[in-house]
Amino acid sequence: MTIRIGTAPDAWGVWYAEDSRQTPWERYLDEVAQAGYEWTELGPWGYLPTDRSRLTDALASRNLGLCGAAVVHPLAKQDAWQTLRARIKPLCETLVATNTPWFLLMDDSDVYSSRQARVASPETWRHMMGVITEAGRIISQEYGLRLLFHPHVGTAVESEEEILHLLADTPADLVELCYDFGHHAYAGGDALAFMRAHADRIPYYHFKNMDAAIHARAMAEQTPFMDVFQNGVMCELDKGVMDFADVVAFLKGRRFDGFAVVEQDMYPCVPEKPLPIARHNRDVLRRLGL
Repeated sequence: MTIRIGTAPDAWGVWYAEDSRQTPWERYLDEVAQAGYEWTELGPWGYLPTDRSRLTDALASRNLGLCGAAVVHPLAKQDAWQTLRARIKPLCETLVATNTPWFLLMDDSDVYSSRQARVASPETWRHMMGVITEAGRIISQEYGLRLLFHPHVGTAVESEEEILHLLADTPADLVELCYDFGHHAYAGGDALAFMRAHADRIPYYHFKNMDAAIHARAMAEQTPFMDVFQNGVMCELDKGVMDFADVVAFLKGRRFDGFAVVEQDMYPCVPEKPLPIARHNRDVLRRLGL
Protein backbone atom coordinates (compact mmCIF):
# COMPACT_ATOMS: atom_id res chain seq x y z
CA MET A 1 0.00 0.00 0.00
CA THR A 2 1.32 3.44 -0.97
CA ILE A 3 -0.81 6.54 -0.70
CA ARG A 4 1.07 9.21 -2.63
CA ILE A 5 0.28 12.77 -1.59
CA GLY A 6 0.16 15.40 -4.32
CA THR A 7 -1.27 18.83 -4.89
CA ALA A 8 -2.40 20.91 -7.84
CA PRO A 9 -2.18 24.47 -9.20
CA ASP A 10 -5.80 24.87 -8.09
CA ALA A 11 -4.55 24.91 -4.50
CA TRP A 12 -2.53 28.01 -5.40
CA GLY A 13 -5.51 29.77 -6.97
CA VAL A 14 -4.61 28.80 -10.53
CA TRP A 15 -7.64 28.17 -12.73
CA TYR A 16 -6.47 29.44 -16.09
CA ALA A 17 -3.43 29.10 -18.33
CA GLU A 18 -2.78 32.81 -18.04
CA ASP A 19 -4.03 35.34 -15.51
CA SER A 20 -2.02 38.17 -14.00
CA ARG A 21 -3.61 37.49 -10.60
CA GLN A 22 -2.25 33.95 -10.47
CA THR A 23 1.00 32.72 -8.97
CA PRO A 24 3.72 32.42 -11.66
CA TRP A 25 4.41 28.79 -12.50
CA GLU A 26 8.03 28.85 -11.31
CA ARG A 27 6.96 30.11 -7.91
CA TYR A 28 4.19 27.52 -7.82
CA LEU A 29 6.61 24.62 -8.32
CA ASP A 30 9.09 26.08 -5.84
CA GLU A 31 6.39 26.36 -3.18
CA VAL A 32 4.97 22.89 -3.86
CA ALA A 33 8.39 21.47 -3.02
CA GLN A 34 8.78 23.79 -0.01
CA ALA A 35 5.39 22.68 1.34
CA GLY A 36 6.52 19.05 1.34
CA TYR A 37 4.70 17.60 -1.65
CA GLU A 38 6.39 15.30 -4.14
CA TRP A 39 3.69 15.27 -6.81
CA THR A 40 1.66 17.82 -8.72
CA GLU A 41 -1.09 17.81 -11.29
CA LEU A 42 -0.42 19.69 -14.51
CA GLY A 43 -3.15 22.28 -14.07
CA PRO A 44 -4.72 24.11 -17.01
CA TRP A 45 -2.88 23.37 -20.26
CA GLY A 46 -0.36 26.13 -20.84
CA TYR A 47 0.19 27.09 -17.20
CA LEU A 48 3.16 24.79 -16.69
CA PRO A 49 5.49 24.49 -19.71
CA THR A 50 3.99 22.61 -22.66
CA ASP A 51 7.45 21.81 -24.01
CA ARG A 52 8.02 18.36 -22.58
CA SER A 53 11.77 18.70 -22.04
CA ARG A 54 11.33 21.99 -20.24
CA LEU A 55 8.52 20.56 -18.12
CA THR A 56 10.52 17.47 -17.21
CA ASP A 57 13.53 19.55 -16.23
CA ALA A 58 11.41 21.94 -14.17
CA LEU A 59 9.88 19.05 -12.23
CA ALA A 60 13.09 17.08 -11.80
CA SER A 61 15.04 20.09 -10.51
CA ARG A 62 12.57 20.29 -7.63
CA ASN A 63 12.27 16.51 -7.10
CA LEU A 64 8.64 16.59 -8.21
CA GLY A 65 6.65 14.12 -10.27
CA LEU A 66 3.51 14.58 -12.34
CA CYS A 67 0.49 12.67 -11.07
CA GLY A 68 -2.27 13.69 -13.49
CA ALA A 69 -3.67 16.30 -15.81
CA ALA A 70 -7.17 17.69 -16.16
CA VAL A 71 -9.23 19.04 -19.04
CA VAL A 72 -12.35 21.13 -18.49
CA HIS A 73 -14.59 20.81 -21.56
CA PRO A 74 -18.19 21.75 -22.51
CA LEU A 75 -19.46 18.20 -22.85
CA ALA A 76 -23.09 19.09 -23.62
CA LYS A 77 -22.27 20.87 -26.89
CA GLN A 78 -23.05 18.99 -30.08
CA ASP A 79 -19.47 19.19 -31.32
CA ALA A 80 -18.03 18.25 -27.93
CA TRP A 81 -16.26 15.11 -29.14
CA GLN A 82 -14.65 16.79 -32.13
CA THR A 83 -13.30 19.67 -30.05
CA LEU A 84 -12.25 17.41 -27.17
CA ARG A 85 -10.46 15.02 -29.54
CA ALA A 86 -8.23 17.85 -30.68
CA ARG A 87 -7.32 18.72 -27.08
CA ILE A 88 -6.59 15.13 -26.07
CA LYS A 89 -3.59 14.56 -28.33
CA PRO A 90 -0.99 17.01 -26.95
CA LEU A 91 -1.99 16.39 -23.37
CA CYS A 92 -1.87 12.60 -23.71
CA GLU A 93 1.51 12.79 -25.41
CA THR A 94 2.79 14.78 -22.43
CA LEU A 95 1.36 12.26 -19.99
CA VAL A 96 2.96 9.37 -21.85
CA ALA A 97 6.31 11.17 -21.97
CA THR A 98 6.23 11.76 -18.22
CA ASN A 99 4.94 8.27 -17.30
CA THR A 100 1.74 9.78 -15.91
CA PRO A 101 -1.28 7.46 -16.29
CA TRP A 102 -4.18 9.71 -15.21
CA PHE A 103 -6.22 11.90 -17.54
CA LEU A 104 -8.92 13.85 -15.66
CA LEU A 105 -12.01 15.12 -17.49
CA MET A 106 -14.57 17.64 -16.19
CA ASP A 107 -17.63 19.26 -17.65
CA ASP A 108 -17.38 23.04 -18.08
CA SER A 109 -19.49 25.07 -15.65
CA ASP A 110 -19.09 28.27 -17.69
CA VAL A 111 -21.57 27.12 -20.35
CA TYR A 112 -24.56 26.95 -17.98
CA SER A 113 -26.45 30.17 -17.36
CA SER A 114 -28.28 28.89 -14.28
CA ARG A 115 -28.62 25.90 -11.95
CA GLN A 116 -31.67 24.78 -13.91
CA ALA A 117 -29.84 25.02 -17.23
CA ARG A 118 -27.20 22.50 -16.21
CA VAL A 119 -29.72 19.68 -15.78
CA ALA A 120 -29.31 17.69 -18.97
CA SER A 121 -32.26 16.44 -20.99
CA PRO A 122 -32.25 12.67 -21.65
CA GLU A 123 -30.91 13.30 -25.17
CA THR A 124 -28.15 15.60 -23.97
CA TRP A 125 -27.23 13.20 -21.17
CA ARG A 126 -26.84 10.31 -23.64
CA HIS A 127 -24.71 12.55 -25.83
CA MET A 128 -22.47 13.48 -22.90
CA MET A 129 -22.05 9.89 -21.77
CA GLY A 130 -21.10 8.98 -25.32
CA VAL A 131 -18.44 11.68 -25.40
CA ILE A 132 -17.01 10.59 -22.05
CA THR A 133 -16.99 6.92 -23.07
CA GLU A 134 -15.33 7.62 -26.41
CA ALA A 135 -12.70 9.74 -24.67
CA GLY A 136 -12.01 6.86 -22.31
CA ARG A 137 -11.68 4.46 -25.23
CA ILE A 138 -9.25 6.64 -27.18
CA ILE A 139 -7.18 7.49 -24.12
CA SER A 140 -6.90 3.81 -23.24
CA GLN A 141 -6.42 2.26 -26.67
CA GLU A 142 -4.22 4.89 -28.31
CA TYR A 143 -2.17 6.07 -25.34
CA GLY A 144 -2.41 3.40 -22.64
CA LEU A 145 -3.75 5.93 -20.13
CA ARG A 146 -6.78 5.88 -17.83
CA LEU A 147 -9.68 8.31 -17.84
CA LEU A 148 -10.94 9.76 -14.59
CA PHE A 149 -14.16 11.74 -14.65
CA HIS A 150 -14.29 14.53 -12.08
CA PRO A 151 -17.80 15.50 -10.92
CA HIS A 152 -17.87 19.22 -10.25
CA VAL A 153 -20.15 21.84 -8.72
CA GLY A 154 -22.03 23.85 -11.34
CA THR A 155 -21.93 21.23 -14.09
CA ALA A 156 -24.24 18.57 -15.48
CA VAL A 157 -22.53 15.97 -13.26
CA GLU A 158 -22.72 17.55 -9.85
CA SER A 159 -25.17 15.77 -7.55
CA GLU A 160 -24.84 12.29 -6.10
CA GLU A 161 -27.75 11.16 -8.27
CA GLU A 162 -25.99 12.42 -11.39
CA ILE A 163 -22.74 10.73 -10.42
CA LEU A 164 -24.58 7.44 -9.93
CA HIS A 165 -26.16 7.82 -13.37
CA LEU A 166 -22.73 8.43 -14.85
CA LEU A 167 -21.36 5.28 -13.24
CA ALA A 168 -24.30 3.29 -14.59
CA ASP A 169 -24.11 4.78 -18.09
CA THR A 170 -20.37 4.45 -18.73
CA PRO A 171 -18.21 1.30 -18.84
CA ALA A 172 -16.21 0.70 -15.68
CA ASP A 173 -13.15 -0.41 -17.63
CA LEU A 174 -12.98 2.93 -19.49
CA VAL A 175 -14.35 5.52 -17.06
CA GLU A 176 -13.41 5.80 -13.39
CA LEU A 177 -13.80 8.64 -10.89
CA CYS A 178 -11.52 11.32 -9.63
CA TYR A 179 -13.44 11.68 -6.39
CA ASP A 180 -13.50 15.14 -4.86
CA PHE A 181 -14.79 15.16 -1.28
CA GLY A 182 -15.42 18.89 -1.22
CA HIS A 183 -17.49 19.05 -4.38
CA HIS A 184 -19.54 16.03 -3.32
CA ALA A 185 -20.31 17.61 0.05
CA TYR A 186 -21.10 20.98 -1.54
CA ALA A 187 -23.71 19.31 -3.77
CA GLY A 188 -25.44 17.89 -0.70
CA GLY A 189 -24.15 14.32 -0.73
CA ASP A 190 -22.67 12.24 2.08
CA ALA A 191 -19.10 12.21 0.81
CA LEU A 192 -17.75 9.59 3.19
CA ALA A 193 -20.64 7.18 2.60
CA PHE A 194 -20.31 7.52 -1.16
CA MET A 195 -16.59 6.85 -0.98
CA ARG A 196 -17.18 3.66 0.97
CA ALA A 197 -19.94 2.46 -1.35
CA HIS A 198 -18.12 3.12 -4.63
CA ALA A 199 -14.45 2.76 -3.78
CA ASP A 200 -13.99 0.11 -6.47
CA ARG A 201 -14.59 2.81 -9.09
CA ILE A 202 -12.34 5.41 -7.40
CA PRO A 203 -8.60 4.99 -8.01
CA TYR A 204 -7.74 8.67 -7.46
CA TYR A 205 -8.86 11.21 -4.87
CA HIS A 206 -9.00 14.97 -4.42
CA PHE A 207 -8.69 15.65 -0.71
CA LYS A 208 -10.75 18.75 0.06
CA ASN A 209 -12.90 19.87 2.96
CA MET A 210 -15.87 22.24 3.24
CA ASP A 211 -16.88 24.87 5.78
CA ALA A 212 -20.43 24.01 6.86
CA ALA A 213 -21.38 27.51 8.03
CA ILE A 214 -20.29 29.24 4.82
CA HIS A 215 -22.04 26.57 2.77
CA ALA A 216 -25.30 26.82 4.72
CA ARG A 217 -25.36 30.59 4.38
CA ALA A 218 -24.67 30.36 0.66
CA MET A 219 -27.46 27.83 0.13
CA ALA A 220 -29.93 29.98 2.07
CA GLU A 221 -28.99 33.07 0.08
CA GLN A 222 -28.65 31.19 -3.24
CA THR A 223 -25.19 32.64 -3.77
CA PRO A 224 -23.50 31.65 -7.07
CA PHE A 225 -20.97 28.93 -6.40
CA MET A 226 -18.05 30.91 -7.82
CA ASP A 227 -18.70 33.62 -5.24
CA VAL A 228 -18.93 31.03 -2.50
CA PHE A 229 -15.59 29.52 -3.47
CA GLN A 230 -14.04 32.98 -3.27
CA ASN A 231 -15.56 33.35 0.21
CA GLY A 232 -13.60 30.35 1.49
CA VAL A 233 -16.15 27.55 1.50
CA MET A 234 -13.37 25.07 0.75
CA CYS A 235 -11.25 25.04 3.88
CA GLU A 236 -8.25 23.31 5.45
CA LEU A 237 -8.49 19.54 5.76
CA ASP A 238 -8.94 19.60 9.54
CA LYS A 239 -11.52 22.41 9.67
CA GLY A 240 -14.51 21.20 7.66
CA VAL A 241 -17.43 18.81 7.67
CA MET A 242 -15.39 15.70 6.93
CA ASP A 243 -13.08 13.83 9.25
CA PHE A 244 -10.07 12.89 7.15
CA ALA A 245 -8.94 10.50 9.87
CA ASP A 246 -11.91 8.36 8.77
CA VAL A 247 -10.95 8.76 5.11
CA VAL A 248 -7.36 7.72 5.73
CA ALA A 249 -8.39 4.78 7.92
CA PHE A 250 -10.73 3.53 5.19
CA LEU A 251 -8.08 3.81 2.48
CA LYS A 252 -5.48 2.09 4.63
CA GLY A 253 -7.95 -0.66 5.39
CA ARG A 254 -8.43 -1.23 1.67
CA ARG A 255 -4.65 -1.06 1.14
CA PHE A 256 -5.27 1.72 -1.36
CA ASP A 257 -2.35 2.23 -3.72
CA GLY A 258 -2.63 5.52 -5.55
CA PHE A 259 -2.82 9.29 -5.35
CA ALA A 260 -4.51 11.64 -2.93
CA VAL A 261 -4.23 15.16 -4.31
CA VAL A 262 -4.76 18.00 -1.83
CA GLU A 263 -6.75 20.91 -3.22
CA GLN A 264 -8.33 23.99 -1.71
CA ASP A 265 -10.33 25.92 -4.29
CA MET A 266 -9.57 29.63 -4.11
CA TYR A 267 -9.50 32.04 -6.99
CA PRO A 268 -8.25 34.65 -7.16
CA CYS A 269 -5.95 34.90 -4.16
CA VAL A 270 -2.94 36.95 -3.17
CA PRO A 271 0.40 35.20 -3.85
CA GLU A 272 1.25 34.97 -0.14
CA LYS A 273 -1.87 33.01 0.78
CA PRO A 274 -1.43 29.47 -0.66
CA LEU A 275 1.90 28.32 0.79
CA PRO A 276 0.99 28.44 4.52
CA ILE A 277 -2.30 26.65 3.76
CA ALA A 278 -0.51 24.01 1.69
CA ARG A 279 2.00 23.42 4.47
CA HIS A 280 -0.79 23.13 7.03
CA ASN A 281 -2.70 20.58 4.93
CA ARG A 282 0.45 18.55 4.39
CA ASP A 283 1.12 18.54 8.14
CA VAL A 284 -2.47 17.39 8.80
CA LEU A 285 -1.91 14.36 6.59
CA ARG A 286 1.48 13.63 8.17
CA ARG A 287 -0.24 13.47 11.55
CA LEU A 288 -2.61 10.93 10.02
CA GLY A 289 0.30 8.79 8.90
CA LEU A 290 0.60 9.90 5.28
